[in-house]
Amino acid sequence: MQRITVAVVAALGTSAALAVDAGQLAFTSFNADEDGWSVVALTDLAAGTTIYFSERTWDAAAGTFAGGEATYRWELDDGAVAAGSVVRFASVNNAGRSASAGSISASGVANLSATGETLFAFLGATPDVPDSFVAALSTEGFSGGQLDATGLGVGAGALSLPAGADYGEYAGPRDGLASFGDYAALVNDASNWDVAISGDLSARQPDLAAFSVAAPVPEPSAYAMLLTGLGLAALSVRRRTSV
Repeated sequence: MQRITVAVVAALGTSAALAVDAGQLAFTSFNADEDGWSVVALTDLAAGTTIYFSERTWDAAAGTFAGGEATYRWELDDGAVAAGSVVRFASVNNAGRSASAGSISASGVANLSATGETLFAFLGATPDVPDSFVAALSTEGFSGGQLDATGLGVGAGALSLPAGADYGEYAGPRDGLASFGDYAALVNDASNWDVAISGDLSARQPDLAAFSVAAPVPEPSAYAMLLTGLGLAALSVRRRTSV
């Protein structure tokens, strides 16, 4: 069974990139037939951030990624990506590859497999050695210790889809929660995904609708509270004088 690992590495060139923690990036779709995927940013990603994607195998014992598969370079060279935005990476296995935000380039042999797929997202100074893992997706149950030494668990930053999934897409809520971080548990729950095991799904388009958070209930201002207090005091005085 072929095992291909796709890793995401955020370059640490900005303070915003440094702020990306586990669960703040999550996969929202996977398409083995088209060779693409999408992610949601659950925190702001600053303009100029560079993220590497690598189709390489995670070697937990060595603490590094290894193999000769492709490495992709995603650059936010046309502006920041706001929290809640969904970014799609399409046709990554050919020269027409694209990213819906920023730009993507590739080196090495680019190819995703419908069988035995594991994808990781992590931060690091290079695409070889991760400093910390952010997210993961697997269609093989993270077999072979693929979550070892990552700090991730199934449902806690890591999503386990049914074996042999050709296509999968998050189909749960995208609005109404109090914070973007609250979506992480939903997106990493396979019961919230629509999955197809067979058929040609290369033309399937993932949902790129942004995630949003509920408007906070405004706290009473000090001025409004003062007016309320004065009103109650005046009412008390009128009641006493009318007795």
